[in-house]
Amino acid sequence: MEQKQFQQLLENAPFGYAYHEIILDKKGKPKDYRFLEANKAFENLTGLKLKEIINKTVKEVLPGIGDEGFDWVNFYGKIALEGGSETFEQYSPLLEKWFQVQAHCPAPGFFTTIFMDITEQKNKAIELENFFSVNLDLLCIADVEGNFIKVNKEWEAVLGYTVAELERKKFLDFVHPDDMEATLAAMATLGGQEKVLNFVNRYLARDGSYHYIEWR
Repeated sequence: MEQKQFQQLLENAPFGYAYHEIILDKKGKPKDYRFLEANKAFENLTGLKLKEIINKTVKEVLPGIGDEGFDWVNFYGKIALEGGSETFEQYSPLLEKWFQVQAHCPAPGFFTTIFMDITEQKNKAIELENFFSVNLDLLCIADVEGNFIKVNKEWEAVLGYTVAELERKKFLDFVHPDDMEATLAAMATLGGQEKVLNFVNRYLARDGSYHYIEWR
């Protein structure tokens, strides 16, 4: 792909893109970085106007960036000076958004960032986590293959297994043999996008006993 075509692709991409230069202090340590170029999606995702940031440093654009808790300058500085790439998720209090970022060093002293706004997904995950943590009922998320994806702490109190012991395990391994056929039938119903209400089966606890659990 020609450079001009690649540049047009970046300019019209749905993800944010920016190219930066690391600024060092007298000891050769990163102290700031300068915005050299960015695409329209960068402006849309961050709310920072391109005409107001290009050729300016991040500390000029966002004076409070050093107080965010995450050291953006040193993190990017390490990549720009040592090379390589990093993909990570981080919250920016100044922009009030979560971002998934891929940072890459194309040349010594420089770095690019490609990022997406994942605030909505993060907020939903936090809401789900809060719901799971305060609810006194047995809650779980499972797939149609019979695996526990997520369970809450109440499972520990009822069955005696830790959350870590249950998650990513097949819940069929805990089902009473006499309830297996009915459980598989219920799973088939769920797999067909139909509801299963007031279904009861028995689960093996750590102490060897079985507990009746009603699914709603």
